[in-house]
Amino acid sequence: MPIRQDDNKPNRRFGILNLVLIGFGVLLLLSSFLPNQGMQQVPRVPYSLFINQVDEGVVKRAFITQEQIRYELANPEEGQPPLLATTPIFDMDLPQRLEQHGVEFAAAPPKKPGIFSTILSWVVPPLIFILLLQFFARRAMGGGGGAQGALSFTKSKAKVYVPDEQSRVTFDDVAGVDEAKAELTE
Repeated sequence: MPIRQDDNKPNRRFGILNLVLIGFGVLLLLSSFLPNQGMQQVPRVPYSLFINQVDEGVVKRAFITQEQIRYELANPEEGQPPLLATTPIFDMDLPQRLEQHGVEFAAAPPKKPGIFSTILSWVVPPLIFILLLQFFARRAMGGGGGAQGALSFTKSKAKVYVPDEQSRVTFDDVAGVDEAKAELTE
């Protein structure tokens, strides 16, 4: 009596791999769509307005990062927010200008990449390399379709010829041809 395998069991390896891939996908989407979740929204103004406000002396303090300059006004007008932001422009004279007008300022060090992006940069390239190697190895073994694998030129396609009684050539078959008789005798 043949042993019957239970076809209702799920493939655990396939399920775990899918869960890991789905988890990485969700984390990637969350990190790309919600990068500034905890940051308070500050109105953005043009850089030229920021420079004009510094020259007029209405800026009290500024905090400079790579992504933005957040600054606080000394005496904001009625209805105007006390905290504003602008996109920084490469300006080597900005620290001197801020110091001339008595603006208290600080700069943040460059932001370090997050742990998730660091892990991705170390894991994904070798994973892609391993998957490509596996793909080509399967093709070379003949499992990937095509012309019997990628290295099919090493396989011989010669056929073995087994002579039988019907295909034998005798002297009687070539009776009138002198050249054929000479070849057969050789």
